[in-house]
Amino acid sequence: MKSLMLKLLTSLVLSSTLLLSAEGNLDLDKKVTNFLTKAIGPNDSYKLEKMTILKKDSLKEVSGWYVYFVRLDLILTKQEGKKVTVNDIVFTNGKVLSKDLLDIGSGKSLKNGLSLDLDAKAYTKEHLLAGNFNAPNKLVIFSDPLCPFCMDFVPEVIRDVEKNPETFALFYYHLPLSIHPAAPGLIRAMLVAEEKGEKDVVKRVYDEVFDLKKADDAQILKAFNTAFKTSITPSEIVQDNIIKRMQADHEYATNLMINSTPTVYLNGKKDDEKTSYRKLIKEKK
Repeated sequence: MKSLMLKLLTSLVLSSTLLLSAEGNLDLDKKVTNFLTKAIGPNDSYKLEKMTILKKDSLKEVSGWYVYFVRLDLILTKQEGKKVTVNDIVFTNGKVLSKDLLDIGSGKSLKNGLSLDLDAKAYTKEHLLAGNFNAPNKLVIFSDPLCPFCMDFVPEVIRDVEKNPETFALFYYHLPLSIHPAAPGLIRAMLVAEEKGEKDVVKRVYDEVFDLKKADDAQILKAFNTAFKTSITPSEIVQDNIIKRMQADHEYATNLMINSTPTVYLNGKKDDEKTSYRKLIKEKK
């Protein structure tokens, strides 16, 4: 997938100025749509099924420039029925299009500081981890239970929310990272345990801190069943409904262009500091 994305983005950069400036008097959204559609034309490996503008904003840092969050739905021509989604951010001033802009003083990428907002569909009872569902402030965490920073961070947030349930609702999404190959198996075990009626599974997993290195379901279940005193079997963690639940969380994160953990949102806005919610606790006091 990384090579496919790189190939797509390379094609955009090489042809950006010529194609976008040739679109005449079309409105900017249409120019960008036409440009991307042409740049990602059919080839031997894939064809573009649909291009969607997820969000458009003017850039505060650069007058006259806009940022577009786009989703490209692709059909892999060599794998019948296989589809993939590539999300990205592009910039344009109406004449040229670029995949990134760099601050000339700091050299930092403007792209890295941009993100999509959450909408109300992020706040489901299925994903509620702590606090009051109807609380005025919504915290959302995308996390991997084997991510070292998550192991420290998530329990702390849970404790803060449990102490302030009328202030916060905390929602949790599973996002296993490829650098933690045992994470998908552990997450599937967590989901099965929840369906079997085990309480506070996420909280207990982070308190336990599992030391799992390999994608070995037998070893993962041995550790999980020992810690939880359960008897979950390998066949249970590969049930369609369990896999679909994990994939749904991953797909949601992908659509938001999230690729690291923990990623935190406060009231729909990505919080790069991850601890901005604490200011609300102090204000309450």
